[in-house]
Amino acid sequence: MPVIAWAVTAACLSGAATLLLTPAMIKAAYTFDWVDYPQADRWHATPTALMGGVAMYGAGALALLLLGPLAGAGTDVGLIGGGATLLFAVGMVDDLWGVGPTTKLAAQVGAAVLLMAAGHVFGPGWPLWVSGPVTLVWVIGITNAVNLLDNMDGLAAGIGGIAAVVLTALAAAGGALPAALLGGTVGGAALGFLWFNAKPARIFMGDCGSLVLGYGVAALAVMGQGAVAAGPGVAVLASICALAVPILDTTLVTVTRMQAGRSVADGGRDHTSHRLVSVGLPEQGAVGMLHGMGAVAGGTGLLALVVEPPLFYAACAFGTVALGVLGVYLERLDGHAAVRVGGDGAPRHPSTPWGGLGAWQREAVGLIGDALLVGGAFAAAYTLTGQGGPGSVPSIPFLEGLVLLGGAKLAVFAAMGLYRRLWRHAGTPGIARIVGTTLLAEATTAGGLVLVYGLGAVSGPLLMVDWLILTLGVLSSRLGLRGLQRAASLYKSHTASTESASNVLLYGAGERGMLALRALRDAGDSGRVPVGFVDPDPSKQNQVVQGLPVFGGTGACADLCREHDIDEVIVAVGDAAPHVEREVARQCAEVGVKCRSFDVQMKPLGAGREDPDHDEPVHGSLA
Repeated sequence: MPVIAWAVTAACLSGAATLLLTPAMIKAAYTFDWVDYPQADRWHATPTALMGGVAMYGAGALALLLLGPLAGAGTDVGLIGGGATLLFAVGMVDDLWGVGPTTKLAAQVGAAVLLMAAGHVFGPGWPLWVSGPVTLVWVIGITNAVNLLDNMDGLAAGIGGIAAVVLTALAAAGGALPAALLGGTVGGAALGFLWFNAKPARIFMGDCGSLVLGYGVAALAVMGQGAVAAGPGVAVLASICALAVPILDTTLVTVTRMQAGRSVADGGRDHTSHRLVSVGLPEQGAVGMLHGMGAVAGGTGLLALVVEPPLFYAACAFGTVALGVLGVYLERLDGHAAVRVGGDGAPRHPSTPWGGLGAWQREAVGLIGDALLVGGAFAAAYTLTGQGGPGSVPSIPFLEGLVLLGGAKLAVFAAMGLYRRLWRHAGTPGIARIVGTTLLAEATTAGGLVLVYGLGAVSGPLLMVDWLILTLGVLSSRLGLRGLQRAASLYKSHTASTESASNVLLYGAGERGMLALRALRDAGDSGRVPVGFVDPDPSKQNQVVQGLPVFGGTGACADLCREHDIDEVIVAVGDAAPHVEREVARQCAEVGVKCRSFDVQMKPLGAGREDPDHDEPVHGSLA
């Protein structure tokens, strides 16, 4: 029977068994009081049944015991199943009575040793002294990452199921029967459990489920690496892509807690999912977004089966930068927003502020991101222009060209100040600086290539495509934070209810009005939601500016306040038009709406006082 058929059979069997066993576990949980009650550091607000992992483990064990011997994969599956059983037992004891982190770590080490005893190590072809420790770190890291990801209804089950499907496809494509069989079993159990675990969850998997699920996908990633026959590191990168979301979440939590002086092992509602809810997404939207990210990342991993290795490297580089930009944006929410659940009544729980990255750390992160962009752009251009195609004779050796171009371009970026600027508020001048810098960097590297390889070896199409891709990548990375912030503000302005936020009308669609709008959007926790502009200039009326409509002139303020349920009008026209302010204030008083003026001031500071945000632009104030 084909390998993919074994995987599908295992998925159907374990999924069906999970659907049958989980209702019984829900009843048993309430009978024996295996219930997870709300706590200050937990997300749910209602008592929920525990021990869903018993149904997942039982269904998976049934599938492997029946199909393993028939498929001839008994030894491999038996040893890995032993590791899963060890973690299941420790997780169940932890759910019932609690165990220390040392006990969990010892169980994870034992499970990793059983995986290696089955003949599977991380990194095909690596020396054992390298692959052995890396396998240990990988299994422990991914197991705990999935365990930490089990913080919202349906999140861990969905991410685990998606990762299992992707890794199973990779294994089946390479004919790795044990990995495909294990993948089908893990994926079927996770997706079957998702039916009961999606919001509103009827049961939680508990540690006895999340530890086993994490170990299952970690082992599956290691087992499937040998099945991907491609360039160096492709198999490793493909498995990492499948688990990008758990890796992102764990990295984000680890970095922010360490910066805040907190223990990484402490519980809390500062995960990726919680931060997305603080942006304004409902809980289902946050979980769905992470599921979508997992699917996209997994799809990137599957590109390894259909594209040339350089293109796959490029896709991984660009994806890493995109996740990095998202991570930086979400990390910044920690010090400014309190996490609150959307609609399930969970208590408000403020996040712990932290100091953030220092100047040199920001520059280091930017340098690493640009190195990935430079490498990815060159790899993509190298393949797209035929330099690295099958049977081609490249004019520039790939690795030598990559090192030369990369070093020269990063040096130009640093010299042009791309790492000493704040890009959150960058506008047209910033865009022009980026385009000019990348053009100068490309010209500099072209000169270097001529000196090293000669004029005839330099490919014009290669340099042109490389510059276009790199410019788009650098622009996206620099303006990505602003785009995410703007998208969040627009989302809030369309979804916030009048009970929790006040609708604001801005008078004046000129430069001062734009500055007032930016101030409102940057202060995302102010409770003010911009609805639109009012401007007496006929050329601006009936237009859309920064996503907001521009309405009629001064005399329309009262009518617009009634029509759009306005709570506050902010006048941003400057001191040159006091009569306008008086007229708008009169109309606001007529309809009982608050009226404020927007003013930009620079005040002298007293001796001994310092401006903590001296490198940030002045946004203005509402007087």
